[in-house]
Amino acid sequence: MTLPAGSRLGPYEILGPLGAGGMGEVYRARDTRLQRDVAIKILPDSLAADPEALARFEREARAVAALSHPNILAIHDFGVEGGRAFSVTELLEGRTLRERLAEGPLPVRKAIECAAQVARGLAAAHDRGVVHRDLKPENLFVTDDGRVKILDFGLAKVEAAGEVGGDASNATQTPTRHLATRPGVVLGTIGYMSPEQVRGTAIDHRTDLFSLGAVLYEMLTGQRAFRGATAADTMTAILREDPPALSGIDRAVPPALERLVHHSLEKNPAERFQSARDLAFHLEAMGGAVSGAAIPSVERSDDAPKSQRGRGIVLTAAAALVAGAALGVALDRSLRGPATAAPPSLRQLTYTGADFAPDASRDGKLIVYTSEREGRQSIWLKQYPGGDEVALTSGPDELPRFSPDGTQILFIRLAGAKRDLYRVPVVGGEPRKVLDDVLFADWSPDGREIVFVRRRQEGDKSISAIGLVDANGDGAREIAREENQALVAPRWSPDGRTIALINRGAENTPGTILLVRPDGTGRRVLETPPPAGALTPAVWSGDGSALVYGKEEGFVSAGALGGSGRIIRQEIDSGRSEVILWSPMRPADVAILTPGRLILGGSTQRVNLLVSGLASGPAASGQGRAHRWITRGNASDRQPIFSPDGEWVMFSSNRSGNLELWKVSITTGAIRRLTDDPAQDWDPAFTPDGRGMVWSSSRTGHFEIWSGNADGTGARRLTDDGVDAENPTMTPDGAWVVYNSSNPDKTGIWKIRADGTQATRLVPGSWSTPDVSPDGQWVAFRTRAIPRVVRVARVSDGRLEPQVIGSNAGFNNNARPRWLTSGREILFNDTDEDGNGGIFAQAFVPGTDTARTRRLLAGLDTGQPIDSYAISPDGTHMVQAIADTLDSLLLAEGVPGIEPPGPAARR
Repeated sequence: MTLPAGSRLGPYEILGPLGAGGMGEVYRARDTRLQRDVAIKILPDSLAADPEALARFEREARAVAALSHPNILAIHDFGVEGGRAFSVTELLEGRTLRERLAEGPLPVRKAIECAAQVARGLAAAHDRGVVHRDLKPENLFVTDDGRVKILDFGLAKVEAAGEVGGDASNATQTPTRHLATRPGVVLGTIGYMSPEQVRGTAIDHRTDLFSLGAVLYEMLTGQRAFRGATAADTMTAILREDPPALSGIDRAVPPALERLVHHSLEKNPAERFQSARDLAFHLEAMGGAVSGAAIPSVERSDDAPKSQRGRGIVLTAAAALVAGAALGVALDRSLRGPATAAPPSLRQLTYTGADFAPDASRDGKLIVYTSEREGRQSIWLKQYPGGDEVALTSGPDELPRFSPDGTQILFIRLAGAKRDLYRVPVVGGEPRKVLDDVLFADWSPDGREIVFVRRRQEGDKSISAIGLVDANGDGAREIAREENQALVAPRWSPDGRTIALINRGAENTPGTILLVRPDGTGRRVLETPPPAGALTPAVWSGDGSALVYGKEEGFVSAGALGGSGRIIRQEIDSGRSEVILWSPMRPADVAILTPGRLILGGSTQRVNLLVSGLASGPAASGQGRAHRWITRGNASDRQPIFSPDGEWVMFSSNRSGNLELWKVSITTGAIRRLTDDPAQDWDPAFTPDGRGMVWSSSRTGHFEIWSGNADGTGARRLTDDGVDAENPTMTPDGAWVVYNSSNPDKTGIWKIRADGTQATRLVPGSWSTPDVSPDGQWVAFRTRAIPRVVRVARVSDGRLEPQVIGSNAGFNNNARPRWLTSGREILFNDTDEDGNGGIFAQAFVPGTDTARTRRLLAGLDTGQPIDSYAISPDGTHMVQAIADTLDSLLLAEGVPGIEPPGPAARR
């Protein structure tokens, strides 16, 4: 019978019904002991007297209680009250996969993500000896924050210890009744049963993998894999037929994904994936690379194309990266059968999670790189093969480069915002300064000269200057310059005729490669192949006819744990390009060791939101107090902003597999998705009344400013920038939206009416991340040039104040500046003289130098960098996006088409 609201089962107060099925009624209830809402499942009266039904109900509770995994519904309690059996589980907010499929098939990327989560949950269940046996869309629940939960273990089979193939010591020890499959008995749901279930023969964990294959097929097509006019016809199809080809549906499904689905749906269990963990690895590797097209191991374009670090992730992730890399490279081949050539292999080179920026000596026997393994950036040397490692410098240093004869190493030494060029002998010794004020450098092929890059601000222009200097530090001269662009990592060609530099342009825009001669003439831009993505420094291959570089899948600031990319070889003359390797990490560096051997440096990152109470409101200084995580996981949750009432924090996140906007309640922890669009959505801000929001979205193919309701509905485009309009902020009266433009023809800080009219440039130049003051009179923003200091301009007419906010250590000041609620101080993230990071405050008084008022407002002692932050409207709390990064060096072998730079390749 239906339980009325207000009735009780032990300590649980019934709040209302949630649903009902053949094996139970489900209610929302309140746990009066722990003051939390839960879900209660009650065996209906019609089955309460049935011993077998009661046993099955208890068996489900015990089976789930033996499991603990984020992709399996958690059970809190089980009991009998007044002759009524009930189980208590976590309360989920969202909908079943069946309800979602009523709207049509899922996007390919999201289908892969959901299936991978289910596979992970099944792996945990199988490790404990539990086989679900009734996997179907009705038993999969998708929460509002994108998590997939496996429900209903009522038909679960609990195997004997070790029977599933996991660790026997992990098998459940609960006294659950063993329900082995009896010959001739069919258990499951027609349409998702495995052939062995249909036949009523013995089953094992591989039956769940078949069912998951059927569910994945339905997620991709919106149609069941096996269907017939009658139940008998459907069962016959399961036993004898293959589902219709995915390639025949009206959408792009990668061929490798189709092979994976059919591999899961093999009639013979021995021909399927043999474990849920293996299936999860394949899905995750594919999910990192899928972009609506096939996933080839080598991708070629025959025509010229037209178009900082913290530590915190456990090191065991590195092993998963290598395993995922091998899968990502070989997946297409392994699923279609024997290959004619072995794919590239990847293995770990360093194991600290703190190593980056590698280079290799010309003889292929030494590798040099930057490492933070001892808490301070320094230059390390490693033998190859052999593996012995030694620190060459005491730091803080970075970006080492071998001299052509292998006896010297160039590197950059950091001292706050000051970055100078040094060199040190490979055999060790005292480093010698070569030149002041250098960001990047490289040797000429004969070792007599050095090319370097400097960056400076000239009025409203950010200048990247290319220069040459003799190897001994004499005769420095500028040969070329670029305005409002970010040139990095010069690389001198083996024949000495060309210098290649990565032109990262404005932040978060697709990169290009700039080619110039050593005399500064012959400027040429080499376009890189689509899709857009940040580029690593490039290296010359062989005789200098081609460059090799990495390209991230997406924009650099949207990075997250598990990010991926491609390693590309591109010919200089023709512009032809080919993908020679898929990276399991977000690529950051490449270096050629020997023919076919490539050193790959890259990182994986997660960013989580931490709330810190400020000791005495905005006037406090020093360390924040009462740290509390409001998001915690492997996603990239960043760019937080408080709602005007202080209850919600809106942020951008890739937790759904795409960059979207979310919000989390400060008091309850409830999380809600606000946008759901295939494009990238980020840079959120609330309207002053809290009923709307503005953000930056790439829905038109590049970033523009959009506005909409606070729940994400009613989205409309405000700007027509043409390249990238980003980082919107509103005046307190809601009349104007202020933002920055990265369009090279109109860079600067802009304002536009909330209705999308009267777009006006306030401050021309290379500026970024504006924030309007509480009184609406001023806008603070940071420079793109180093040091990244904060400047202020008047919103009414754009008049730029002479005052500089920040210190000479502004190299790490990447986040948006924020105004304190008083409007008399500006916040910025930075490091102090000892290199400790935090959020600093400095007074703002028009026309006055306030450098002496600079103070630490809040910070962390974990050594993890602060990606972005916001302060609550009442000034009592701060939310910080804290980044954890794992930097690794991998060795790729068997990579086609690469040779070390020089007239003769080393072997």
